[in-house]
Amino acid sequence: MLSRVANNLFWMDRYMERSYGLINLIKTNYNSTIDSGDYSSWGIIMKSYMGQIESEEYENYMDSISAIEFMIFDTKNPNTLINILNKSRENARSVQEHISKELWLSVNTYYLHISKSSTRKKLKKSNPIIFLNDLLKYNHIYYSTADISQERGNAYCFMCLGKYIERVAQSIDFLSVRILDLDEEKQNFQDTYFWKNLLTSIGGYQLYIKTYKSIFNIENIIEMITINEFFPRSIFYSIEKLNIHIKRLNEYNKLSDKKLNFKIGKLRNDVKYTTLEILKNKGIKEFLREVKFQVNQISESINQIYFSLKV
Repeated sequence: MLSRVANNLFWMDRYMERSYGLINLIKTNYNSTIDSGDYSSWGIIMKSYMGQIESEEYENYMDSISAIEFMIFDTKNPNTLINILNKSRENARSVQEHISKELWLSVNTYYLHISKSSTRKKLKKSNPIIFLNDLLKYNHIYYSTADISQERGNAYCFMCLGKYIERVAQSIDFLSVRILDLDEEKQNFQDTYFWKNLLTSIGGYQLYIKTYKSIFNIENIIEMITINEFFPRSIFYSIEKLNIHIKRLNEYNKLSDKKLNFKIGKLRNDVKYTTLEILKNKGIKEFLREVKFQVNQISESINQIYFSLKV
């Protein structure tokens, strides 16, 4: 497989994962603003996720509908949903010989839907949560289509590397932006509704209730998102998947890089044997900083090994 093809497969799935995370972020913040009446958080998200936007540029997006419309449909900002989906689609278009026909159709259909003027009009006419849930259905179709139709070979492994590297990054950002950076006033506001909404947005509410069988506790939530081995969006789960697919690529291509194997093995063990007590002593921010640094190193190694050679 050409390195260009491997790179396109990697980014096709990474952008799809990014689109899923962006929609869930928008859902979470919308529900928070409805419950609190505080719309200033849209400005924070604009800066954090839409790039370096000067304050006067996002002052026009301080109401929820305008903010959502911007983050989904603006064609000038590269980080909006429509542009993320366009990038995924272009990557998918270039590797159609390596993905199933059904998978290509799911990506293309999603982009065509978001590009329709009627879709944009629907946002202003319907409940934003219903609108966002309708968009998420396209992500679910993509994931399920990949699961049942994509051949398990090199292509699938590169897709999974993109997906899980992006997911780790999102989990780190989620903890940093949505939990750790909350100011004291907002933390006092966090009641059962807030935490339920937050966990639901990342698909973790039911697992939390089953696991902890208690009222919401920030330490339990941090533990679940960082080191829970059964939660599909936890940091450890994603790192474990990265480890698995790197090993499979090595087996398929009889190619093994000791430095990459060491990096992913070290990170896996570091996170696997981290406990809540260790997180408390080290500090969650330092833990996240270390994980992010190591994931970036792994991503760079993958780029050097697989995307600069024929495999």
